Amino acid sequence: MFGKRKHDQTPQQGINLINEGTRIQGDFNAQGDIRIDGQLYGDVQTRGRLAIGASGMVKGQLNGNMVDIAGEVEGDVLVSGVLTLRKSAKVLGDLTVGKLVIEEGAMFSGQCTMTDMVKTPLHGSRAAEETAG
Repeated sequence: MFGKRKHDQTPQQGINLINEGTRIQGDFNAQGDIRIDGQLYGDVQTRGRLAIGASGMVKGQLNGNMVDIAGEVEGDVLVSGVLTLRKSAKVLGDLTVGKLVIEEGAMFSGQCTMTDMVKTPLHGSRAAEETAG
């Protein structure tokens, strides 16, 4: 009954879920995926995926690899991979992303910096032409 387990004892990375009707105040850090359908007042950081559901609301900075927003965010969003703003999304803050997908109807107010664009000049741009010389 209390003997050694026969299967792997490494912890599994599950989804960290904040349900609708739940309110959390403070920073939230996780190694795995996070889904927020409630309210969170604080910064959120994960190495996994981060999803803000249509009923979700975050006031604070978001930092993740892949982020999908359908709810409301007030704060800066830093995404190393792809940020998706669903049609019900409302984002007030600056975005720093690798790639950006915005559905028709999504609302965004702030500045956006695409990190791949900063590293690689556009073909046909003056900087690219001068470099090619």
